[in-house]
Amino acid sequence: MGTLLTNNNNAKIFIWDNRYEEGTYTNVSGSEVSLTKGMLMGRISASQKLVPLASGASNGSQFPVGILADDYTVDYGESVNVTICIGGDVAEELVTLNGTDTLATVISSRSIRDRIAADTLGIKLVLGEQMTAYDNQ
Repeated sequence: MGTLLTNNNNAKIFIWDNRYEEGTYTNVSGSEVSLTKGMLMGRISASQKLVPLASGASNGSQFPVGILADDYTVDYGESVNVTICIGGDVAEELVTLNGTDTLATVISSRSIRDRIAADTLGIKLVLGEQMTAYDNQ
């Protein structure tokens, strides 16, 4: 009889009763793009389009507006509506950042961690195992 191995991840990115909104992402990269659940997103001020946050940008997208709620694959030139979490508790260890950015990266005198709390509707980064103890059921 063989052995079946499975890799299950029951971790939840969005904890409690979070708030969400939709925005538009347009792929102008020149090739297909994969956006992953948990990716920190910014918004280009002029176009109001969502993009993965990039600390070195100067078009408004260097500031966090939400965290991607689902996975998306977007063909070059395609625009899609995406859902972002704009408020509530989010598992810190499941938030992903673009390039070499970390939660400690500083943007305009504040770390990305502090910007998430201050610039969004109220996203609070928490440890994902916060509600996993036996007595928290």
